[in-house]
Amino acid sequence: MINVKNFGAKGDGKNNDTAFLRAAIERGGEIYFPAGTYVTGTLQIPSNATLRFAAGARLLASLNAADYIAADYDEDSRHDRHPSPYFFPEEGREQYGLLYAFGAENIRIIGGTLAADDKAYCRPEPLESIITDENSIYAPFYFRQPATWRRPVRPRPKMLLFKKCKNLFAEGLRVEKAPCFSGWFLGCENLTFDGMTVRNDYDQPSADGLHFSSCKNVLVKNCDFHCGDDCVAVDCAYGKPCENVTVKNCVLETSIHAIRIYSGLDLDVIYGRNTGAYVKNVTVENCRVREGCAALLINACDGDISDVLYKDIVMEQSFCGTALCFTASEGTLSGVTVENLRFKGNGGGYFYAEKNGRIDGVTVKNCAFEITPKPKKWADDYDEMITHAYSLPYGFVLRNADNVSFENADVFIGETDASEYTNEELAILKSAVGEERYAALFAPAMPFAVHGCKNFKKN
Repeated sequence: MINVKNFGAKGDGKNNDTAFLRAAIERGGEIYFPAGTYVTGTLQIPSNATLRFAAGARLLASLNAADYIAADYDEDSRHDRHPSPYFFPEEGREQYGLLYAFGAENIRIIGGTLAADDKAYCRPEPLESIITDENSIYAPFYFRQPATWRRPVRPRPKMLLFKKCKNLFAEGLRVEKAPCFSGWFLGCENLTFDGMTVRNDYDQPSADGLHFSSCKNVLVKNCDFHCGDDCVAVDCAYGKPCENVTVKNCVLETSIHAIRIYSGLDLDVIYGRNTGAYVKNVTVENCRVREGCAALLINACDGDISDVLYKDIVMEQSFCGTALCFTASEGTLSGVTVENLRFKGNGGGYFYAEKNGRIDGVTVKNCAFEITPKPKKWADDYDEMITHAYSLPYGFVLRNADNVSFENADVFIGETDASEYTNEELAILKSAVGEERYAALFAPAMPFAVHGCKNFKKN
């Protein structure tokens, strides 16, 4: 076992330990971090390495850009070939990780905390106090906005960045205040995360939990997420399929989507048909969603998505949003089962297929939706595709979605609750959306609005 302090690392939270930690890790084998706070930039992990952290051992992300190593460019990655929609121009095109690996195998991370100063990578920019423009809504705060939002102004490291790796096992790892993704895994296989804790700020842009792009054989279990974006995201944007992903026995809390599954670079970005790439066999079960704009968001953007099981889930929602949001732009979404979901919030679901997309085969069974609406722009229906769940209607809206069935699914919609808004705020909303739309916000909502759907069943 290699002790990093024998290589000169101080672990005092002040001195920069990057060079000493790199020297230790380059030796390979099992690397031991005694208790302490180690200020560091990128640490590249080789094959057959174990990072073992004592209780109280932390890696603190350095604020010195020179301490980071750019991730290897890979032509297979659509994120490398195209401007990434996740990040701001000030961040540049290159990606950085605190813990980084490329083409490595058999890596273990036991214990430890990865921490950063998330606010140091951003500047506050003001927001209007009340916004009703659909394109200007910031995160879940519809329609009342926070005073400012955090705009990234420099490259933000991912806490874990792994590309084309196999056989990663992480147990008892904690992430705090990540400036960007807690973990991004691209083209990786055989990944296990057990007992991971993520504590990121709601307000930090792209402060995801775990993000899997074109990965295979992934298990996330017994984890606890608090994120500023998706808790777990699954996509096929690394140029090949993403399949066999399981999330179970987890607690999910976020300002955006608890679980997000999609097939493009991002929900609104299409660079032609993603030939040969798809998402298949995703299971989420026995989880609690404490907060979020959506329990499950799926978008078949430019590739197909099939065989998704979302089972035994409890969610309570105070942010404006909906339970389920399924859309198809250029791809086909099929074989989705939502079973035993117990939901309390302010929106039921939204299933929408565009002209070149297809939704074919969604089953919602043994579920209960208790909906207490809050005033939001689209309350009763909506006739265009929206790829985020912030302001979607109260009940279930289905457009061009075929073979959808609700079996033993109860949908209860109460009266619209406007108690948290002032009369002045409601007057602004009324002025913005007009008399007819405003009246619809407070009219009794229908549980289902079905348009252009073949073989819709409800019993």
